[in-house]
Amino acid sequence: PNRPSRAAGAGGDRGGGELLTARGAGPEGPAPREDRTRASGLPVGTAAAGRSPHGLLLLDKDEGISSFRAVRRVRALLGGARCGHAGALDPFATGLLPVGVGRATRLLRFVGAGRKRYRASVRFGQATDTDDRCGAPLGASRPPPGEAEVRAALPEFVGEIAQRPPAYSAKHVDGQRAYRLARAGRPPDLPPVPVRVYALELVRFGDGEAEFRCEVGPGVYVRALARDLGARLGCGGHLSALRRAAVGPFSVEDAIRLPALQRAGPEGAPLLDPLAALTGMERLVVEGEALARLRSGRAVPFDEASPPPGEADGVPNRPRAAVRPRFDEEGEGLALVAVVTAVEGVWRPLVVWETG
Repeated sequence: PNRPSRAAGAGGDRGGGELLTARGAGPEGPAPREDRTRASGLPVGTAAAGRSPHGLLLLDKDEGISSFRAVRRVRALLGGARCGHAGALDPFATGLLPVGVGRATRLLRFVGAGRKRYRASVRFGQATDTDDRCGAPLGASRPPPGEAEVRAALPEFVGEIAQRPPAYSAKHVDGQRAYRLARAGRPPDLPPVPVRVYALELVRFGDGEAEFRCEVGPGVYVRALARDLGARLGCGGHLSALRRAAVGPFSVEDAIRLPALQRAGPEGAPLLDPLAALTGMERLVVEGEALARLRSGRAVPFDEASPPPGEADGVPNRPRAAVRPRFDEEGEGLALVAVVTAVEGVWRPLVVWETG
């Protein structure tokens, strides 16, 4: 039987997600919930009339639509602008899907590299071939565990753990996607990879199902957590519901749903400006010759920008946002010039945003 393809999977970040350049729009999913209002205070802009939009859109994805189709719908609503996402959610999952619009697609790999927070429900007593409710049952069902057993097992899944990616995932196996092999009846046995789980908290338990709050690092598959927890308890288990609450500093409470975006139109789309899209990334200020170098894609010596590498966080090669003072009709502030990293005594540009 055909199974849903898992391009990245719920909770499985794999780079910047998909980029869309073809026109088209998918279904909007189920009836809309109440629209959310922005609460974080992050600077929000809109696409100016007659100009191509650029920025980060925080989308609250509905159940029943894939991340690919959701982004395709955003593209159609924004007049055909290039779009991509920063880490897929499976069709049955809901919640925050950061969408890069226009040139901001070049920043998605940095947006998706942060921690992610989820509300996840696990149904105990039955494993499935996709590790979630969309898959076929594996083996006979078994009695679910008690709440005390579940709580006692949770510490084993917090910290740095070795996690085996689901067979229905986007991992490459001999040049093919794992999910394609699984759909063809040849599910690969993928090796475990090191990942980090920062928190896994039980918030509700009853009738063989548990709801968790979890915070995870890049590369974690939440449905693999469900699978492994069920296996540890000897009864099997699968992910029955998932909602992404946050990606790095961005919250689903600040996100917009597709129906509200359709009403807002291209000129009313709440796009975060490029610097706001990199909220949480350490900044360094460049002016004069250093600014000219970065604008032309050249590296800048450490002593021509501040602060020096490692001064704030002790990680010399962590990407930083190179910014310049901005003075325009909007007032004073900072403008993004490039995203850089420290390499052999210089700041080397990874992405040049502002040329000149």
